[in-house]
Amino acid sequence: MCGRTACALAPCDLQNACNFKDKQGKRQKPDWRDAPNGKNYFPSYNIAPGAHTPVLLSSDHFKDKGSSQRVIQPMQWGLIPSWHKGSANEKSYETNNCRAESMLEKMTYKVPLQKGRRCVILAEGFFEWKRGKDSKQPYYIYLPKNNKSTLRSEVKSEVKVEVKSEVNAESESDIKAVVRTENNSEIEPDLKSDTMIQVKKEADSEETTKLTVDADIKNEVTVKEECVKQEVDATQEESNGNSSLPRLLTMAGVFDVWKPPGDSEPVYSYSVITVESSPAMSWIHHRMPAILQTEEEIEEWLNFGDVPLNKASKLIHAITSVECHPVSSVVNNSRNNTPECVKKIDPSKPKKSAGSAFMSAWLSKGSKVKSEGEPPEKKFKVT
Repeated sequence: MCGRTACALAPCDLQNACNFKDKQGKRQKPDWRDAPNGKNYFPSYNIAPGAHTPVLLSSDHFKDKGSSQRVIQPMQWGLIPSWHKGSANEKSYETNNCRAESMLEKMTYKVPLQKGRRCVILAEGFFEWKRGKDSKQPYYIYLPKNNKSTLRSEVKSEVKVEVKSEVNAESESDIKAVVRTENNSEIEPDLKSDTMIQVKKEADSEETTKLTVDADIKNEVTVKEECVKQEVDATQEESNGNSSLPRLLTMAGVFDVWKPPGDSEPVYSYSVITVESSPAMSWIHHRMPAILQTEEEIEEWLNFGDVPLNKASKLIHAITSVECHPVSSVVNNSRNNTPECVKKIDPSKPKKSAGSAFMSAWLSKGSKVKSEGEPPEKKFKVT
């Protein structure tokens, strides 16, 4: 399940982090769209259901489209069906999470999904509690920052190689190759001495020779496995627009639009789709959010016009590439909103009680006041 999330990023940082390639092949940022009824998004290290959090969706859901094919709009966490009668708080059951196993059976989720109301909930991470004999230990779960979000499953049949040789360009042991991929990024593969390399010279130079290599022919260039899986057009860091930003947790969700009685504006609300946990976190809890890892997965889930529901549903599954660490029980109270909520702790160390923590702070403050506000004590020489 997913009962608490963290997202302390400003709207502009979220837009940068959701940088994507549009249908024309141009890289752009999603538009930011304020929620109706003046419901604002407030960055927080401790977000509970009921709050308005940033949600990524297709601009095709709106009549007044902006400049981008995607939109980030804050939505209420806890789906309110479009057919709901009464007040927003009179729901018959909790809708913070939607079980993937029944999302196409329960009308609450089936109806909006059939209308194409698929979305991606944005967060930096989420919390889950591991139950012990006498207590529950909270954990913060997130995607590894340096894990590339979009990988290439194959390389083009023709790549450009720059061969730099100081001795003999025809000697395999003296060759330093730089492979240039479609997006002009460079990789330096390992060339084994026993690999026969057949190349076609395109230009001659004392320092550098431009070569064309047919990558489809085996044993022409030996490249590390990770070099074969290159980014399609950008790594997650490039997609972020700022490498210092953490990698976003992109959770698959379903949303709906409810019109309250009277003249009030519509309420946009969502549920996080959950699945059975993978071994990566099943030891903490048996459920986890359905996380979309690649740019292709996000595009297919959001593109309800071209990708039918039965195909998009195959994207909903557990993943193993998550990281987690224990955090302080301060996160147990949703009113606490400090970096301490996501800070890693050592559960084996003794915890300070609230009383002892207060006393330590009071003594420390008193000592500081005395040292700053009183003159130094005179010392008398004892004879």
